[in-house]
Amino acid sequence: MAARLGRPVLSDEQARVNALLDDVSAFITEYCTGSWDRQNPPVPFRVVACHEVIRWLSVTPGVVAERTGELEVQFQAGASVLGLSEAAKASLRRYRRSLSSIPLAREVPPCPATPSP
Repeated sequence: MAARLGRPVLSDEQARVNALLDDVSAFITEYCTGSWDRQNPPVPFRVVACHEVIRWLSVTPGVVAERTGELEVQFQAGASVLGLSEAAKASLRRYRRSLSSIPLAREVPPCPATPSP
């Protein structure tokens, strides 16, 4: 995290960063169906996890919208940014098990014609 933040993680923020890393790991596990070794995840997982934590750290709790020009900030009691961003999902998409369908019926040959009595 320190390398990606560009500064050391301060001791008073270490517990929060660790908790957020656990949270994003759970989101990644759920999104990617958990079919990978959690002790040694693929490199893109670590990259996405760090970038998501940095994104979460940069958002003020309760803020749902922020604009720089003409300074506008909107607050909401239940505002939350915790969740994978669309960019993170796009980066992880190749590790996600996709849905597909398989035919369940087999072709049965028609019954032979039977003579009428």
